[in-house]
Amino acid sequence: SNLIIKTHNFPSKWQCIQRLPIVCTYRDPLDVICSSIKRNEEKPTREVIEKHIHTLKMFGYDDFLKLENKYNNKINLKYENFYNNYNYIFNKLEDYFKIKISEKSKNVINEKFSVKKIKKEISKFKDFDEFDNISHFHGLHISDNNGQTKSYLSFFQSKDIDFLKLKYKSFREKYLYD
Repeated sequence: SNLIIKTHNFPSKWQCIQRLPIVCTYRDPLDVICSSIKRNEEKPTREVIEKHIHTLKMFGYDDFLKLENKYNNKINLKYENFYNNYNYIFNKLEDYFKIKISEKSKNVINEKFSVKKIKKEISKFKDFDEFDNISHFHGLHISDNNGQTKSYLSFFQSKDIDFLKLKYKSFREKYLYD
């Protein structure tokens, strides 16, 4: 049987020793911060933005950067490339794992993990603290913009966008944002 471990953290020592394959997903940090603030139903003041920068740092950002520098058996999937385009994911995974995903499986995945379907499933949860133990989908997992890219543009003030772009300048340059 195959085991999949979902985490926002750097692999355990056991995983590193085994050099297990890792699939990393990443997204423009400005959209991540925007989504994080929305899921907490907060207003994007500078203090709140700073708090969510820290949250991102603690729960994924630093570990993603560490993986980039210290772990070779991985593939990176850019959110903006697979948003509403699962064929991108299927093609990348087939190439990486040297497998063929059947059309039937692709159709099941497309149906089961559509934004519309996930929103329906999480509607039973009151807030982000409530979640499904199997899928790991949280309440408020999908914001009012349905995961749309560049949502930060209509959420933050221009001075805050400039602040965040400066904060994540090297990341955004490396991963081709803007």
